[in-house]
Amino acid sequence: MLRRNRSITGKVFTKPSIKPQHTRKIIRRYHLLIFKKDVIYRKLSTIHNTVINDENISQFNKAPRAMIPPSEQELLSVANETSMVKLYEILRKIEYEIVENGGLAKYQIASLDGQETKRGSDSSKWLFDNVPELKEHKGQLTALEIGCLSTKNVIRKYAKTTGIDLNSNEPGILKQDFMERPIPKDNSDKFNLISCSLVLNFVPTPEGRGAMLRRFQEFLHKDDGISMVFFVLPLSCITNSRYMDKDHFIKICKALGFSVTHYHEANKLVYMVLKWNGQTSKRKFAKTKLHDGPSMNNFSIIL
Repeated sequence: MLRRNRSITGKVFTKPSIKPQHTRKIIRRYHLLIFKKDVIYRKLSTIHNTVINDENISQFNKAPRAMIPPSEQELLSVANETSMVKLYEILRKIEYEIVENGGLAKYQIASLDGQETKRGSDSSKWLFDNVPELKEHKGQLTALEIGCLSTKNVIRKYAKTTGIDLNSNEPGILKQDFMERPIPKDNSDKFNLISCSLVLNFVPTPEGRGAMLRRFQEFLHKDDGISMVFFVLPLSCITNSRYMDKDHFIKICKALGFSVTHYHEANKLVYMVLKWNGQTSKRKFAKTKLHDGPSMNNFSIIL
């Protein structure tokens, strides 16, 4: 099924839609591929005794390009695989499914469908329902929405919103990497609110996640009343990680000059509101094991 929409110039464009019963399956598959890729990166980093990530993998992976996606057995084998050659082969197949076979595009369409109001998944609705002072400033706020998938989210009813995404799906959303967005030269390019929903967990390295968190303050109004960051993460990043939990995340935020004013754990997501207080510290955070268990993940943040 295709839904027709018009751009700001009046041009008609079509936006693919995925049936609701397939949406969750596609999203789960994409998350699995990203997770397995991260596991392979960690294994290869150990083998090569250097950090391997999206930025430098091309220097190491000499395996021929794959033309088929990974099998379920190959994905299952990643956890116990010790062969460097095999790890690179599986990585090529994962890259093929994500990039060349349309995995990313399918995921974005599925995520967009899942965010539509009729399915009740626009995370910014929770934000404005639970932080009354934002509604009180309706029309006066500016917001940066990172990982924006729709121009119909609730946030746009209350704030003049700039939406950015690595792979923009529709007019009104700028195709841009937040980490490459120019640092504002003055307050005219800063925001009262930054929304970062299900983005931080896709940053491939702990160092990259820390760099992203540290960068937020550069884009916030710090003397204009409201100065907040809205976070949404998979609940498992906080409650089922060897290297992260609620208290540890709050300590990281505190070191960066933020107070966590709202925290809510839903069925599979955690919602957080961070308020700028300016009380930064030079405290460092390494990848330190806080918990352990066979089914736990390795989500972490390094500052």
